[in-house]
Amino acid sequence: MIYNSLHQSAIGEHKINNRQSQRSAMNFTAIDSSCGLAWVDTAGKIISANPAFLNLLALPPDVADKTLFDLTTPLNGSAPDLLRQAIAGQHTKTIKLTSTVDNKTLHVHVITCNQEQRLIIVESLSSSNFSQSVINHQAQNHSPVPLANRGMLNECIANWKPDESGAASLAMIMIGLDRFKKINETLGHDAGDQLLKFAAQRLLRIVRSDDFVAHFSGDQFVVLQINQNQPVAATAMAERIIGLLKRPFLINGQQANISASIGLAILHQDTGSSGDLIKHAELALYDAKHNARGSYRLYEQSLQENAGEQHDLEVGLRRALFLQEFTLFYQAQVRMQDRKIVGFEALIRWEKPGAGIISPVRLIPLAKETGEIHEIGKWVLHTACREATTWPEDIKIAVNVSPVQFENGNLKQIVQAALSASSLAPQRLELEITEGLLIKNVANALEQLKEIQALGVSVAMDDFGTGYSSLNYLSSFPFSKIKIDQSFVHRMQIDKSRTLIKAVITLGSALGIKTLAEGVETEEQFEYLAHNGCMEIQGYLISKPVPAEQIQALIS
Repeated sequence: MIYNSLHQSAIGEHKINNRQSQRSAMNFTAIDSSCGLAWVDTAGKIISANPAFLNLLALPPDVADKTLFDLTTPLNGSAPDLLRQAIAGQHTKTIKLTSTVDNKTLHVHVITCNQEQRLIIVESLSSSNFSQSVINHQAQNHSPVPLANRGMLNECIANWKPDESGAASLAMIMIGLDRFKKINETLGHDAGDQLLKFAAQRLLRIVRSDDFVAHFSGDQFVVLQINQNQPVAATAMAERIIGLLKRPFLINGQQANISASIGLAILHQDTGSSGDLIKHAELALYDAKHNARGSYRLYEQSLQENAGEQHDLEVGLRRALFLQEFTLFYQAQVRMQDRKIVGFEALIRWEKPGAGIISPVRLIPLAKETGEIHEIGKWVLHTACREATTWPEDIKIAVNVSPVQFENGNLKQIVQAALSASSLAPQRLELEITEGLLIKNVANALEQLKEIQALGVSVAMDDFGTGYSSLNYLSSFPFSKIKIDQSFVHRMQIDKSRTLIKAVITLGSALGIKTLAEGVETEEQFEYLAHNGCMEIQGYLISKPVPAEQIQALIS
């Protein structure tokens, strides 16, 4: 909104001037703006005002030696008292005034800048007659999507009033298109724009005549339901939208399939504020996208609490490396033939002050989402290589690599730098990858893996059997090791799991690839794996992950 940007710039500049003189004020007389701006003192006397301020409040050109309280009486009988209370206060106050002269609605923001002066910003709000057809016509000139824009949406929310019964509510249905980025990547941005238009057309076909539809941003749309019984109407509409957008789109002769995730937020007559409505809908949409894509979620207070906790984690994560809050633990990998330790897997731990140990299950996805995975991955690789140089030379170090770390195309250089800095022999380093790396761009991933392998570094496939194309990838790249996912080991009492484990071991033997079973916790599991030819194991039966200083004792 205009108020937000002017508020920040005016206050920022005034704070600088205020260091020089408590009584200084910006001169607004020459500022040409649709927004009214003025400085007044605590007695209501106008120090400086721009033309829009005078026009919006219907003030005479000459306001010298007159107070704002006296001048606004003709505009609205209650205005002087409201303004007097706001100016006397010490906090920002917003007053909504309706002019008795021309029925114009004004928002008057009174902002305390120091003990003696107040900044006043006045915005005029048009009537709340939001004809969708008129808005569509206006919006077509500014967006590839024939809908209202975000500014119009804000105005509609700010001007909403409940119907005479007061029983109905304003509901926001925020729609995010799932897999839209994939359409842009595969079919091109023109196809993406076309998809947005088609999605908009579908939305317009199913909304009511008094609903308000807007293109919020990127791949997000909003439907406002005005004065309906909520949340019944919103959830019903959300279900219809999900079903409608799930149907295939035909773009330039090619089929495009997407889904929609939806966040719902409700503004009642007596609860909440219009300013929170968008934020609540965004939180609900975020939850739907991250927990159950293709579904809807209704906002509740717990989402706000979770968002606060998530934000705190994000901020903490961005400075955790600098504050040295990360450490590496190592879990032993044992040769089954003689139960000799042949390697360790490096596992990151984050000890956040006040929160304790943050589980890797939360840490790694958060690092990917914030982009910190690149720096964290580099730190893990360098630290693991350096600490491994203190171990016997026949013991290897295994480091997990996220698919995201391959995106920049410089993983080979990072590995080289870690080996060079630590003087670790390349043959002692093993990178563990999941097949998720290969799914996105097989050719690019295989090219980088071959470059890394050419350095003398081995590559293992982690979590084997949990994806869809593991067998295909084994024929495309000479992996040094297959790691059988612990989920199969933990379900070993089930015949099907035992059969799958045996099949993987047999496959590895036929291809000349070592097999390692993760999550081994009992002697019974050990014996079954040994009997069927598994070569190495890792799990609590041997050792839990331990810090670096305990490695020597474990080896000996």
